Amino acid sequence: MYNKALEKPGVRYPRGDGSVPKTSIGRIPAPQGSTDCCPEVQIATATEYRLVSSAKQSNFIWGELVGGGKLSFIVENLPKTTPYSGCAGRWMFGQMMAHFGGNVIAIQGNWVGPNSDNLREVNRFTAAGLSLESAAKATWTGQRASGYGFTDYEEVSKLGMPGNYSDVHVLFKQ
Repeated sequence: MYNKALEKPGVRYPRGDGSVPKTSIGRIPAPQGSTDCCPEVQIATATEYRLVSSAKQSNFIWGELVGGGKLSFIVENLPKTTPYSGCAGRWMFGQMMAHFGGNVIAIQGNWVGPNSDNLREVNRFTAAGLSLESAAKATWTGQRASGYGFTDYEEVSKLGMPGNYSDVHVLFKQ
């Protein structure tokens, strides 16, 4: 579903023909005020997008449109630092969403293992009594999805019990 409200000035967006904006491969300007952020678009196709910062050990977003427009992605900014450094995940997510434009029909939450920040949040919230849906919507991914109008929730699968999930897969839809 195409959503004109998500457009950013100066970017060409699809109009239902399956194309994507012309995203340039190579270095792009870092967001204003960032530290240790040297972003480079390495892949920008109709179904895949990868943005990496060479200034930090593990600072990237890698997304893929699967199953007709479901956005599956991994985002990292490690090691975590205080004060904050690297390309912000929120900014990288925005770059990826601008690239794919209206071709995104849903955003996947695929949270597995002890290193998943989203899974830790789901477990913290469900241990406190929140439903899995409310917990998923409160995660970093759930908040990003909501910011782009993907507020409908669908549980795909889960392993474990509230407060102790080991694997959670959800979809956020418009």
